[in-house]
Amino acid sequence: MKQRRQWVAVCCIILLLAAVGFGGFFIGRSMEAGRYQKEKELEIQLNRSELEGLGEIEGKIYVTGHKSPDSDTVGSSIAYAALLQKLGYDAVPVVLGPVNHETAYILEAAGVETPELLEDAAGLNMVLVDHSEYTQSADGLQDAHIISIIDHHGDGAVTTGNQLIYDARPLGSTATIVWLRYRYYGIELDKKTAYVMLGSILSDTKNLQANTTTADREALKELCGIAGVSDTDSFYQEMFKASLSYEGMSDEEIFFSDYKEYESGGKKYSIGCVNAYDEKDAEDLCGRMKAVMPSTLSPTGMDMAFAQVSIFHDDISVSYLVPCNEAAEEVLEAAFGDKAAFSGTYYRLEPSISRKKVLVPAITDILESYPKE
Repeated sequence: MKQRRQWVAVCCIILLLAAVGFGGFFIGRSMEAGRYQKEKELEIQLNRSELEGLGEIEGKIYVTGHKSPDSDTVGSSIAYAALLQKLGYDAVPVVLGPVNHETAYILEAAGVETPELLEDAAGLNMVLVDHSEYTQSADGLQDAHIISIIDHHGDGAVTTGNQLIYDARPLGSTATIVWLRYRYYGIELDKKTAYVMLGSILSDTKNLQANTTTADREALKELCGIAGVSDTDSFYQEMFKASLSYEGMSDEEIFFSDYKEYESGGKKYSIGCVNAYDEKDAEDLCGRMKAVMPSTLSPTGMDMAFAQVSIFHDDISVSYLVPCNEAAEEVLEAAFGDKAAFSGTYYRLEPSISRKKVLVPAITDILESYPKE
């Protein structure tokens, strides 16, 4: 009996020590969690303090992407305007032209209306997303008050004497940078905005298959959880089908559907990106773009134009580069002649290349190396 009482006493002591130990553990974890929460709150507070540097902004803020808006530029405009609204600003997203079929599909699936058209930015408060070039942006931008630039391209020609928030990162999608800024300011995303943003990321990274893809994967994972999208492959396939549809569009409208303008070495040039499903469709579109591009030079003030016709799905990855004239052909020959032969209409590159990461830098290098007149 005595031994039994001793054993019970030992057990009680062990249980008491264990309880004290576990209690201390949980108290320690709770204190650690509390410190982390306070540090996180302080970090967000410090991050938001940068907004004070912008001063008081009078009037509405217009958030816009580039001309010939694509899914990333539209989605990022919508998402960043929503972010500014949650921070207390009077902000609205706008577009600088009609949206393409892919973007229209994403907006309809998300239940979000297409932003209104902005024709002139002169005198307005502007936030630029997905671009920083005057030639790609709103008319009158030189006379606008530029508040922020959020971009994933190289730095452009847009300048301002005012302080601004400039966030440019080498990521696959501008929408991913906007996602990071939500976290930066401690703002939660709503379902519809998350839906639009995941469409933007899928579009610009070609379903995370493009070689520009980086943190976009983590962003997409979180956005899918918020939006309630479990099958991104199926969603992307529907987006892709929409992107291939040029129904009711003239060849000129197709060329301008994903179009950007640039200037290097004293020369102005443009690039229109077009999607194709197979080699037959690609060659057909190459011929049509070759025929229509010369007529776009005078109205746009460009010296040369290029079309990039791409097949990018399943295991197929090909780009066809189409020059509009002899000057454009010389540039492509100098840039890609060692990688592909000229068919008389196009240079065929396999695998496909990125316009922002490969094509524009290559053309820029060639034009900048030419003797200035």
